[in-house]
Amino acid sequence: MMREFADATLRSLVFLTRFPSRFASFPDGRSLGADAHAFPLAGLLAAIPAALVLIAADAAGLSPFVAATLAVGTLALTTGALHEDGLGDVADGLFGHHERERAIAIMKDSRVGTYGALALILSAALRIGLLAQLVEADRGGAALALLAAAAVSRGAMAWLWSVLPSADIGGLADRMGRPTAAVGLRALAVGDGIFLILGALAFGILPAFAGVALGGIVLLWFRGVIWRRLGGQSGDCLGAAQQMTEIAALLGLALGA
Repeated sequence: MMREFADATLRSLVFLTRFPSRFASFPDGRSLGADAHAFPLAGLLAAIPAALVLIAADAAGLSPFVAATLAVGTLALTTGALHEDGLGDVADGLFGHHERERAIAIMKDSRVGTYGALALILSAALRIGLLAQLVEADRGGAALALLAAAAVSRGAMAWLWSVLPSADIGGLADRMGRPTAAVGLRALAVGDGIFLILGALAFGILPAFAGVALGGIVLLWFRGVIWRRLGGQSGDCLGAAQQMTEIAALLGLALGA
């Protein structure tokens, strides 16, 4: 069972990051959705380089802002800005008040519009600012917070994937195979559990609970939005959910740090 989970984590890491595919095995006929319960751990592992950069930059005497900027940049490089791309596409598609078909077509367009650019700027600014505030409070705690937020946001993404039908038939999320409800719930529980443990170690149990609560509120709100506007989810929606829940989780910790 542990070997199966390790294999699922490696496959998830390959999908969610630039981790080389040669290190993972891909059985014929197995969908990525079946491995979604491993997304939280894969997210945590993906954030380790960024956490190390954060610690090293702060220890070298750089300002919390610079350290946080380098960490967020490292995380984007590690993941190939996969989730940021989704956030930008969703902002362009949804905030222009387009009809469903037009919104999905805009989300598939590789060009970045005004709403997408603004969403990406706000996402980067908020994550950098919140992380810098946590660094000022405690360097080690900020590194743990980065790992925790990476885990809980990937669990949220997997859950959203499991509870809504595909709005983009033939799109990436649809081709990868939607997780079952049980897999989605397991991913959500694992992500929340990791966040509560690491968040409590970093800044206390109340800020950790605040992070989970805020992340959950944002996730449920976004679920309602895309259900009403699109009738389901897409790969871009999952990426946007990851970004928003990560910000919300960091905000919860920062409020209590």
